[in-house]
Amino acid sequence: MVDPNCKLSWAIGKKTVLCVGSTNVDCILMVKRFPKPNVPEQSTNAYWTRGGMAANICTVLRNLGVSVEFFGVLSSSPMFSLLMDDMRMRGINTDNCPRCQQEPPFSSLLINESTGSCTVVNCNNSFPYPTLEDFQKLDLSKYGWIHFRCRQPEVTIEMMKSVEAYNATQMNKIVISMDFDTLLHENWKLVNYCEYVFFYREVAKELKWKTLKEACFNIDELLRMRFGINLKRPFIIFRWDLKHTGLMDTDSKYSVAPAYRPKVFRDSRGIGQVFIGAFIYAIYVRGRTEAIAADFASRMATYKCIKIGFDHIADILEAPRM
Repeated sequence: MVDPNCKLSWAIGKKTVLCVGSTNVDCILMVKRFPKPNVPEQSTNAYWTRGGMAANICTVLRNLGVSVEFFGVLSSSPMFSLLMDDMRMRGINTDNCPRCQQEPPFSSLLINESTGSCTVVNCNNSFPYPTLEDFQKLDLSKYGWIHFRCRQPEVTIEMMKSVEAYNATQMNKIVISMDFDTLLHENWKLVNYCEYVFFYREVAKELKWKTLKEACFNIDELLRMRFGINLKRPFIIFRWDLKHTGLMDTDSKYSVAPAYRPKVFRDSRGIGQVFIGAFIYAIYVRGRTEAIAADFASRMATYKCIKIGFDHIADILEAPRM
């Protein structure tokens, strides 16, 4: 008999969650305070690790006991072996990822220990993205949920259409979700194929939306203005910041997820990916409502901040010792 207190048991029998996107090498520098111009600052710690939004969501879900697969282009560079070893160690499947010889993308992250803030500088050098032909080689029967990034819209929309065509022949359909952080109008048509869409504050800044409520209602208005047959009406999750998340359900009902403040603030890196991974976990694995899933995801994103990295977040699922 499976121990009901074992966090891994809750995901048994669930199909794999596929995360489509990219992974990169993160160079982490930790400082006591943000450097002033032309003033040397001594780092308190520095290390390399695996990053990338889709890859980080895989890490979160795997820490919660979910079977996951990462789907993105992987570099054959020796420098990239660090990332491959890490994913193999964690049990993140990469068997279907296309490979290339190009040097891997990387990001430099400066973490301010006094505030927990994280400043990111990305460098992807036009690193390749998976093609539709790569995606069509996947056996979609293995997946219960597919999460996309709002990147390469012409390719991504064809991938989504492939999933929709597969769903049309199945009783148990694959859930499609996407996170959306830039170029709303250029990527807008992707929402037509999603059950869940996660928006970030960068979208609001781009369009000069001043408040979380304004942003959610503007997204709702754009959804109402669409023309077409059988367009999906996604559930909207708008991440404004750590403490503010707006929800707009499929009936245009607006609400706000509960806010939590970490007792200790050590690392804000990846809190958006923790929120998405926890939300998917609560909906897909635990069968919770969207409101409960958003509450759980807010708690998890807050809990993530108390320590560096992602590996401690699964502790919240363990039954307390008597």
